[in-house]
Amino acid sequence: MSEKVTGISRSHAELICREFDLSISPLWLAEGKGPRETTGADHRTNVIALHPEDALPEDVVQIEEYKVHFSGGNGNTVVTYELEEDSEPATYRLSWLQKHRLSVKHLKRFKVRGESMEPMLFDEDSILVNLAEGEFEQIKDGKVYAFRYGDELRVKRLYRRLDGGLTLRSYNSEYKDEDLTPSQVAQHITLIGRVRDKSGAGGL
Repeated sequence: MSEKVTGISRSHAELICREFDLSISPLWLAEGKGPRETTGADHRTNVIALHPEDALPEDVVQIEEYKVHFSGGNGNTVVTYELEEDSEPATYRLSWLQKHRLSVKHLKRFKVRGESMEPMLFDEDSILVNLAEGEFEQIKDGKVYAFRYGDELRVKRLYRRLDGGLTLRSYNSEYKDEDLTPSQVAQHITLIGRVRDKSGAGGL
């Protein structure tokens, strides 16, 4: 059996690439074999590069990166967003957004911190979050979400529990599942939205 480079199986790598519509080969991700990028006439990467002096084409949009802040108010958590001053906006094709039924007005980008989601997300990667998928009733088991936990922005795979609680799951096997009761969810969790894309040089 071939030695795995990342410590994940081929099937797991295929799930990661399909979930985020990545151009990376699952074989390369799991075992370090073959070309890094997949090829295909109809394939387009999600984030595209443009020369800074070129005019923005009609079929693309730019999405800014934000810092997120949490504060208390009237017994509820207030979420505010602040632009990252040193960050360049990411450019996305409208056709990709339309394919996934994403509206620009509901999309924001954030930085990932920590190692708990490796090898899917690395420290300093950027994630595209759809705020329109920010209700607990919309949670799809096993999908990746950004949320407030206490005073921190965290990113995990979420699973709804039968008792109304949540299970927080990391991709990094060194991090154990966190099971939250309904009261812990109500007190500590504010859902921001579902992660729909990623970019960055994390892990390189």
